[in-house]
Amino acid sequence: MPSLRSLIGLSDIGRLRQRNEDALALSLAAGAAVVADGMGGHPGGDVASSIAAAAATEILTRAASNDPNSHGFASRMRAVMVEAVDGAHRSIRERGAVEPHLDGMGTTLTAMIVHPETGTWVIGHVGDSRAYRIHGDTIDQVTRDDTWIQQQIEQNPDLDPARARHSPYAHLLTQCLGLEDQPTPQIVDGTAESGDRFLLCSDGLVGMLEDDTVLSILSESPSHAETDPDALIRKLIEAANEAGGHDNITAALVQFGND
Repeated sequence: MPSLRSLIGLSDIGRLRQRNEDALALSLAAGAAVVADGMGGHPGGDVASSIAAAAATEILTRAASNDPNSHGFASRMRAVMVEAVDGAHRSIRERGAVEPHLDGMGTTLTAMIVHPETGTWVIGHVGDSRAYRIHGDTIDQVTRDDTWIQQQIEQNPDLDPARARHSPYAHLLTQCLGLEDQPTPQIVDGTAESGDRFLLCSDGLVGMLEDDTVLSILSESPSHAETDPDALIRKLIEAANEAGGHDNITAALVQFGND
């Protein structure tokens, strides 16, 4: 069975933003990766994303260390993932309550936890950051965007998704962490196959690059991969910046070994 080989990630401010409102947290020991994207135009987007990433990672890491048993991992971690999302949301709300100038801050959250020996994984998601699974020469979006335009695509089969992504309403969120409404996370689980890779990223990456371009970059095999494991992530970020770099760019890559 495939085992966790590496867990890497980078964040970049992009070309147009004055500050980085994305947050990234990684724990190879716990097999956890978290990407959060603070809401632009709202107070404390960077604070909200940092709180969410830290809170979710702490809950996931604690759960993984307290019960590392592979038996029942998926069902246990589905419950823990809900707890992680709820805990992150609650932490943001509590910070806003004691610092009124931060009231109204919000963030997306896409988190993944993996059993390092069996390849069993669980993903929790709120907002329009994304998780992808790369298997061989295919790339599949694992998460569903919590956006108004995604709702329209699902309700109107004649609406062209390629055109919809360029709509001025493309990034209008239907839920996030930090606002008054309690978010309902999407929870997905499965088992990795040999050579699988999972990409967690903010919309600053996929808003600039088509999925096929992301796949093409990740399919490259740099000769210096062993000494420079971040090379592919850097290439993704560089490509997004070359395409315009309109937003902060954050990506985490979870890679499984071959049997």
